[in-house]
Amino acid sequence: MKARLRTLPDFPPLSLLFPHGKCPSAPAESAWVRDLRLDDLISAFAPEPRYANFIRQTLTALNADPDVIAWRQAVLNDLLDNAALTETVEQLLPRFSDLRQGRSLFGQRQRPPLLETADRLAELDLFISTAQSLHEALQNATLRAPALIALRDILVRLIADPNFIALREELPALQRPLQKLASLTIGVNLDSQLQPSAAVLLSINEQPFGEPRSFLSKLIGQRADSNDESPIAPLHSLPEERHYRLLSPLFQDLERIVSSVVQPVARSLGKYVRISAAPLAALEQELAFYLSAVRLVRLLRERGIPLTQPQVAPIEARLTHIEGLVNLHLVLKQPKVTAVPNDAHFDDEGRIAILTGPNSGGKTTYLQAVGLAHVLFQAGLPIPSRHAQLSPVDAIFTHFPALETQQQGRLAEEASRLRHICLHATAYSLVLMNESLSSTVASEATYLAQDVLCGLRAIGVRALYATHLMDLPERIPEMHETVKGESALFSLVAGIRLNAEGEAQPTFRIERGAPHGRGYAREIARRHGISLEQILAARADSQASAPKSAAD
Repeated sequence: MKARLRTLPDFPPLSLLFPHGKCPSAPAESAWVRDLRLDDLISAFAPEPRYANFIRQTLTALNADPDVIAWRQAVLNDLLDNAALTETVEQLLPRFSDLRQGRSLFGQRQRPPLLETADRLAELDLFISTAQSLHEALQNATLRAPALIALRDILVRLIADPNFIALREELPALQRPLQKLASLTIGVNLDSQLQPSAAVLLSINEQPFGEPRSFLSKLIGQRADSNDESPIAPLHSLPEERHYRLLSPLFQDLERIVSSVVQPVARSLGKYVRISAAPLAALEQELAFYLSAVRLVRLLRERGIPLTQPQVAPIEARLTHIEGLVNLHLVLKQPKVTAVPNDAHFDDEGRIAILTGPNSGGKTTYLQAVGLAHVLFQAGLPIPSRHAQLSPVDAIFTHFPALETQQQGRLAEEASRLRHICLHATAYSLVLMNESLSSTVASEATYLAQDVLCGLRAIGVRALYATHLMDLPERIPEMHETVKGESALFSLVAGIRLNAEGEAQPTFRIERGAPHGRGYAREIARRHGISLEQILAARADSQASAPKSAAD
């Protein structure tokens, strides 16, 4: 009578990243990934190498669905609030990996029945222990995340299912025959020259061999029991070539004997053929993503960095409100440096910012901080700030300095990349430009930048343009008149101050305001002794004090 096939209750496809199952990831835009130094951020997650690519895909996908973002935020919050659950998941993660990798071997190629049966037994044993451990951890945790609650409910049904219980109870008996195969006894006949002449498989033992009791017994192989043992397989003669050791017939005998032991086990396993660990194993990479995020959050908290889960605003609102934002790269690479927090506000009052200020004043750091905030937010992760409310973006476009190609000069290269941005950006995109058009003279760059900004205003993007073109913010009223649009322009300034020695020092504060005027620049020049009056006076003093030559 054929055994009834056992199956488990449906394990519906469950994703901890997407509320409605897995969604395809959009291809990454290589320029912004490079300009925001996203690979450095991925390294900070400190994942095992095999998870780095999945984490990269998750961050660069720029998911814009508010439901997905909220789904992920809830999972991460539960893991952060339940230390015991997180610890259990960390311990179980290698098991998920073993389940996924082991399952890929089945049915891929012809393998001996012993290996197939042993692997299947190991998989089922691993599946049972992993499901039970995860079920217990979820039962003992205080959960609010719909994803984790759904996973817990699935495991509750699974653990209580009669077929799961039957498998758990029967599995030890199925494993026992293979567990008894611990060692082999091989008999070898010797010729008159004490060389091997024939070999035979004598027995398969339940206990592994140990060391002999004495050196003499080790030397002469003395047996405690002198009773003869009859072979359990045919005698195999060795060939005359002494360098060739014929062991294959012995192994063939072993395979036949073991197969006879395995066949009843394999037949019993047949009724569990429909039980699959694949749905559980599929959670491995998603769990690895969350565990990496937990480690990063804990590291930042230890360093005193404020973190917040941004409120999700509708994508149609096109707003970015962040209070006390810091650049994640800065706090990770320079933990002893106190990062200066800054606000970022892009909304109906102004969506395109022109950021001016001195070199090394924090402009690039600020651009990257705004971009990274959106990447983290849309991956469902907290951002380094005190408070935030963000609308997702559908794409990030960056225009940072790049080397010119062999085919065209730097200005042509810049223009080509800017044209690409203007053609592909939408009203829901984020555009970050760093010293764009710096390859040409200031007067020409100001004219070109004005047209680009007008184009971005017409599209309706959120944008941030860091530049040395101090006259550009003065033309904001003119740009508003040139083209109508829902993205108003405004001016941001990277602050500086003069110390007691007259040296200009950056404050790294980014605030709304007009660019530092020429009068401020003249004061800096005067304090450094390089104003025109000081230069002429210094030369006159130098010439007056110089010794006169004989000709004079």
